[in-house]
Amino acid sequence: MRCPFPINCLCSTCKGDLVLHAHSGGNLPEPGKCAYNPKMMLDKYARDFKLWRDWASINFTASKTLFDTGDPFLMFPAATLGHHALETYLKSALITKGLTIFNPNKLKELDPGINLAKERCAWGHNLVKLAKQLEQRTPAFDLAKALPPIGFLTIQEPMTLERGLLEFDPFFTELRYPQQMDKIDGIGFEHRHLLEILVKELRHARFEWNQSQHTS
Repeated sequence: MRCPFPINCLCSTCKGDLVLHAHSGGNLPEPGKCAYNPKMMLDKYARDFKLWRDWASINFTASKTLFDTGDPFLMFPAATLGHHALETYLKSALITKGLTIFNPNKLKELDPGINLAKERCAWGHNLVKLAKQLEQRTPAFDLAKALPPIGFLTIQEPMTLERGLLEFDPFFTELRYPQQMDKIDGIGFEHRHLLEILVKELRHARFEWNQSQHTS
């Protein structure tokens, strides 16, 4: 059933749909007014660093488990889960620095009662970009830090923390769906080892921040 006031209705959400109007209380709006115009709210976990940390830990464990099978076909989901683990660890860390997991392009849709600026948002899947947000707020977190030499055969060394994250970035953009891979040369057990090193760096940094904020 269509709203009898589709032309005069000012609501961009309901678009003249009577069913949506009914959710606001069951009364039809007067011409030129709308009884249903909700604003976007933050996700209840957008500022919950502990949940993001725990979610990261789950994906980290899942990634290692798949890598450990030695099945070459399972290296693909292992790598994407590894990326996801690093992404959620970074976002957990950014939350402890006062950021909120929210798309800054949707700030205008956010409820006006929520005070959130663009520079206080953490969003996207680019690991290096997220890490640079973190570096700006944490002097002790240095993307130029050299990682310990491992003797990788397929991954170029010496390697910095930034270069290590960059190694995992294409796993999100090129491995989730069947497509041509332009940025990935190969995936192997060495990536599992690199993942452990990167997670160790992120865990160490995050725990340091938690202690400074007197959180667990």
